[in-house]
Amino acid sequence: MAETKRRYNPQPNRPQDKKKKMDKVLNGLIGVVVLLILVVATMIILGDKSDDKDTAKETDKMQQEKPVIKQPAEEEEDESDEPEEPTDTEDNDEENDNVDDNNVDDSTSTEEDTESNNSVDQTQTDSNTSTDNNSNSSEDKTNSSTAKKEDSDDPIVKEVIKDSNWKPTATAQKESGAQHNSSYDSNSTDWKEKVATLTSTTGLNEDEMIVWYLKNGGSPDTAIGTVSSKDKKDKYRVYMKWVKNKGWKPTKMEVLNTLPNTN
Repeated sequence: MAETKRRYNPQPNRPQDKKKKMDKVLNGLIGVVVLLILVVATMIILGDKSDDKDTAKETDKMQQEKPVIKQPAEEEEDESDEPEEPTDTEDNDEENDNVDDNNVDDSTSTEEDTESNNSVDQTQTDSNTSTDNNSNSSEDKTNSSTAKKEDSDDPIVKEVIKDSNWKPTATAQKESGAQHNSSYDSNSTDWKEKVATLTSTTGLNEDEMIVWYLKNGGSPDTAIGTVSSKDKKDKYRVYMKWVKNKGWKPTKMEVLNTLPNTN
């Protein structure tokens, strides 16, 4: 008789598995809720602090902007303390004092007007003297005993002047090579020494002179400058060359009829 075997197929405990899953879900939800509560509580606390700060700032601002109310000044004198009316003698004295004051004011005004007129006359005299000095200085340069005048084919040139007595303008520059480092920067020492050469050659004061252009003369050791007086009556074009360790020396000056086109 064959032995009959019974098969045992264990079935999973499904209700217990579902319960475990539900517990995990609930724990997760509880954790999320707790986290949200903490976040909301933190925001509320921070918001309260910010509101307190804003309120304190507004309170301080209101206190600072609070208008100051001035109390009306108390009456210092009563009607009973009104000054007594001046007598006729006092009226006469006051009138005499006013007349004397008016005379003094008129005298002072006359003196001030005289001083003002003298100041204006002196200013005009100084201005005329300065203009005359500039003109005379320019004429001295062109009428020097050592100056030689030549004609020019250039229609804008009135005459050409060369003077053997011209000397280089003293320089503060030190030679750093065989070729001079010429600069056309208006703040440089080389530029200022070029302008000094223009003033000494033309006889125009730097304060009364307009530098229309100052450019390279074809090489680093040469330069050409065109200048005029501020009223444009005196116009010159000066050619100069660099003398090593000595400075810029004028070689030729042209007295101009008109200013050249600088464009």
